[in-house]
Amino acid sequence: MSFPRRHFLAASAALAASAALPSAWAATSEPQPSRYPDKAWKVIDKRFEAYYLFNAPLERQWSGGLWLEGPAWNAVGRYAVFSDIPRARQMRWDEVTGQVSVLREGVGHSNGNTFDHQGRLVACEHAPPRVVRYEWDGSVTVLASTFNGKPLNAPNDLVALPEGGIIFTDPGYGAHADYEGKKRPLELAPAVYFINDGMDEPRLLNDTLKKPNGVALLADGKTLYVSDTAPSHFKDHPATITRFTIEQNGQSLSGGKVLTQSIKEQYDGLAADEDGNIWAATSGGEGSDGVAVFAPDGTLIGRVLLPEVCGNVCFVGEKRNQLLMAASRSIYTLHTGARGA
Repeated sequence: MSFPRRHFLAASAALAASAALPSAWAATSEPQPSRYPDKAWKVIDKRFEAYYLFNAPLERQWSGGLWLEGPAWNAVGRYAVFSDIPRARQMRWDEVTGQVSVLREGVGHSNGNTFDHQGRLVACEHAPPRVVRYEWDGSVTVLASTFNGKPLNAPNDLVALPEGGIIFTDPGYGAHADYEGKKRPLELAPAVYFINDGMDEPRLLNDTLKKPNGVALLADGKTLYVSDTAPSHFKDHPATITRFTIEQNGQSLSGGKVLTQSIKEQYDGLAADEDGNIWAATSGGEGSDGVAVFAPDGTLIGRVLLPEVCGNVCFVGEKRNQLLMAASRSIYTLHTGARGA
């Protein structure tokens, strides 16, 4: 059988090219395979073993934000909304396709998001400082913008209560620089508030925390956790996560027991699972950046380590067993043995 010269040269070139590749993986667009368990998992206490899945990899779903925050899960649409604060955008991650797109632009440097029990999106905005709700007809209802006649600082994070109403934090980060809002002096002490339809202004719930930040609600609808990122502006105060009991359908808080505190780490956004554990977005350098998981007694039981500082977290997916993490410029997901509250 004769073999045309051009076929011989083509075959020789292909053979040489394949030999130059370090492995077959280098010839594809797929990432290099990694060993299980993923290095993102860190078990500290045996209680975390119930939530740790040895063959669940950390997945970077998207990157390209400036500072990502405020993820919220929509179970009906199977998508999550999150914020790119400096760009004043709300973004949308589709669980089915994995695609990320711009949901809204020019949203007042939107930060925290949640869906109320009617499925409406409620968001915290930095500039102008307000809490808004997106109605089914596309209109926007301003729920809160002032307290005692003064403008809010820069609403940060929020939870929707089962009986109706919203609890939100107002630390003022969006007023410290133009990058995430509009730089201006704060006219109010950082605080935690309650707002509901029919109220002209929110009700003050707590003003003892220095920089009240992330919030999480347990499945009982009565237990609220609030993080305090005090060290960002008060160096002598530790970062804390505090547990409160919600009274009067959200119009007051009692208790105020510190779950955990640290002078080395900051705890930002929070998520709760069905067992009452708190998954806290954490910054503190390599070995801390990611998510710290605390048992109901305050014990650190595990971590999810990320290559970026984590700003906020929520549970997503059909079974609410995936942790979605808004981390600096990227969105990550990780299947867990936990279910979101």
